[in-house]
Amino acid sequence: MIAEGVKTYRNYIGGEWRDGSATERLEIRDPANGELVYYCTNSTVEDARAAIAAAKHAFEHTDWSENAVARAKALYKLADALRASLDWLAPLLTREGGKPLAISRAEIMRGADALEYYAGLARNLYGRSINLGPNEMAILLREPIGVVSIITPWNMALSLLTRSLAPALAAGNAVVIKPASLTPGATAEFIRMIDETPEIPKGIVNYVVGPGSTVGAELVKHPDVEMVAFTGDTSTGKEIMRMAADGLKKVSLELGGKSPSVIFPDADFGRAVRSALSGASLWHAGQVCVAGTRILVQESIHDRFIEEARKQAGSLRVGPGLDKSTQVGPVISEGQLNRVLQYVEVGKREAELVVGGHRLTDGELARGYFVAPTVFDRVPVDAKIAQEEIFGPVVSVLTFKDEEEAAEIANATVYGLAAAVYTTDINKAMRLAKKIKSGMVWINTFGRLYPNAEMGGYKQSGLGRSYGLEGLREFTELKHINIQIHDPGRATSRRGDE
Repeated sequence: MIAEGVKTYRNYIGGEWRDGSATERLEIRDPANGELVYYCTNSTVEDARAAIAAAKHAFEHTDWSENAVARAKALYKLADALRASLDWLAPLLTREGGKPLAISRAEIMRGADALEYYAGLARNLYGRSINLGPNEMAILLREPIGVVSIITPWNMALSLLTRSLAPALAAGNAVVIKPASLTPGATAEFIRMIDETPEIPKGIVNYVVGPGSTVGAELVKHPDVEMVAFTGDTSTGKEIMRMAADGLKKVSLELGGKSPSVIFPDADFGRAVRSALSGASLWHAGQVCVAGTRILVQESIHDRFIEEARKQAGSLRVGPGLDKSTQVGPVISEGQLNRVLQYVEVGKREAELVVGGHRLTDGELARGYFVAPTVFDRVPVDAKIAQEEIFGPVVSVLTFKDEEEAAEIANATVYGLAAAVYTTDINKAMRLAKKIKSGMVWINTFGRLYPNAEMGGYKQSGLGRSYGLEGLREFTELKHINIQIHDPGRATSRRGDE
């Protein structure tokens, strides 16, 4: 039964809003209370193919790929439109995804910042030239790839979309966006802003909601898709690589993490504890890929750290994201709730529970998917909760003897997305930062991301880089044009020499 007055979001293909060809609609509910937020159309492979065809046609039959001025203007306008939406769009992000309202507002501002940064780069996509010899030179051009599929997760629906979309458009590509089926609404509202931006030709941006197993797979395998930009879990990233291999497509993958925060005795202790717990992304119930869910403390400060972590984690206010006093929101779904609680039970057998370790069901919390912020102590390096990405508010505390062992433990997972080091000794901080196999290392802070500074993972945390100049170059092909200059005088001289 369809509730009256509830909004339904549709696909956006070739500049038109369309219903998907799947028979059932999606019901998106607030993970804090189970209330219906909106409906969304659902799609099949045919819808994905229509979106790809629209993107290819727009790329080949408009001047978008060559009109850098229009691309810059479009991205600046989108940045302004996104900022102007802050007061009404942030509550939608919170209702569909559960995160605290302040985090949703920050996400929108980060997305606008990325759009603005790449708007400035759209007219500055430089190649280079090389003098190869007296009568030879090379011109190296950066050109758009063509049709790019952008597949995004549910945890940071807008900021993780703009992180790929902004450089893809700045470079002159056409795109097909597939949001996570759990949180498509805020993205659809952003697509509406794109539709109202006259500088963007219809068909350059397309949006299709549907299952990853069908719609997502088609956006990877289709022969007219030249590149896939995916953010999500590592197992799905591996499957995307396998599917993309048949077409030798370019892939950009930002995947899972199990990031370490390393705290030395000479650190500013209070700041380090607050930053490390914040770095575990407890505010979004741990549902962030870079989350520092492994906290490594030197033995001499272990007991002091545990006592402070017990106090701080235990006092965090858990509740609905729209409540301004909330510091920790719900996990996204019942399935994710059960997954997290299963890991908690494993942790109780592997380590010592310090605080949390249960579902919260008091009062109105019983209507949502809330897990108490959980800290485990004396966690073995090879423990399941120290090795696998839980995507929940669960922190593992491990100890180390010295700098060398800290580096070994930090590197003792298959992941390498982010890390942090807390110390007042900059030499020690830099030594450890160089030893840790991670794409990002923060010193005396955690989670700082900027559109003009690259991010990405080592090992099984991904391929390629987002943000910065490298993030723009990810969405280009490099072409070498070789020029032989005809010089009659030099040619005559050469014949004489011969």
